[in-house]
Amino acid sequence: MAFAVQKYSFINAKLRTRLSKLLTDDFFDSLVRAHSLLDAMQLLKNTAYAPLDAVYSQTGDLKTAELELYKTEIGIFKDVENRVEGTTRAFCSALSTYYEVENLKRVVRLWFDRAVLGRDVEDSIDYLYRGIVHYDLQIDQLLAAGDYSGVREALSGTPYGAIFGECLPDIQKMNSIFAFEMALDKYYYAELLQTVENLGTRDIRIAHRLIGVEIDLLNINWVIRFKTLYKLPLAEALRYALPSGFEVDREAIARAYDQDRVGEVFDTLLKKHRGVGAMLKDQGADATARLVLIERILEYVLMREVGKLLVGYPFSVGIILAYFILKKTEIRRIMTILNAKQYGIKPEEIKSRL
Repeated sequence: MAFAVQKYSFINAKLRTRLSKLLTDDFFDSLVRAHSLLDAMQLLKNTAYAPLDAVYSQTGDLKTAELELYKTEIGIFKDVENRVEGTTRAFCSALSTYYEVENLKRVVRLWFDRAVLGRDVEDSIDYLYRGIVHYDLQIDQLLAAGDYSGVREALSGTPYGAIFGECLPDIQKMNSIFAFEMALDKYYYAELLQTVENLGTRDIRIAHRLIGVEIDLLNINWVIRFKTLYKLPLAEALRYALPSGFEVDREAIARAYDQDRVGEVFDTLLKKHRGVGAMLKDQGADATARLVLIERILEYVLMREVGKLLVGYPFSVGIILAYFILKKTEIRRIMTILNAKQYGIKPEEIKSRL
């Protein structure tokens, strides 16, 4: 225990201070009620997100402001990584891989749209993140690739080249990079969980639970889409599902598919989390509305798990996981609201998207 206190005392104090500065629900209500995008930006001037207003004031371009925020977000977590050592630093480094794979998804999606589907993507290219998280993704070389082999060549100095090659038959068969995106998610969680095994016993237990719950939530969301929207057969759904979940395993997925009761099986799992039952009563028959509700429930469940971490034993890797999830969620909510304001969406509808 003394070792844990010594190991986490500094970063715990640092992150507790940062957590105390997260935006409140009341602030988000004000942001949602702002009359315009400009008014919403004004509200952010006195927060840590003041640079958003500064960039938007200079450029009048929300996408440029969003890119700056993305750069800041990556910098925040690289800073946390630099403040810890040893196995904890390796774990933080694996966490930041999330940003690398998400950026790579965007880039390859644009390449596919241009090179395979023949779409004009010029207006989107300037808004890509070109910094390095762990590997140099050769963004411009990748975007300019003439065919699939060019993509593999651009990614050859990274683990992602081999992943792309393995997914290539599915990409060509489905005429979509869906398989590659799912493979990147698998890679991210596999790398993350591998670093967890090198942590202390308490940290392993905490990390496995929270990461496992996050994987469960992703699997529930994806499997409902696999079944209701994409009509994938069971074998394909199992192939794409993420392993190492906390409660949602291959058996649960197979049971939901075989009995044609995707919603009912997962409703049962979700109801294990207090407060979810009442939310599930609001679901309608419409598949899209149901997916929106499920996404809200999944975020609620994840936030409850984070809350448990924050009131538990303070000197553990849990404080890093909690900060990572809460900060990521806060930034997503801000950009959801700002984009909605740009398109004149009404406050009631914005709230439903949060």
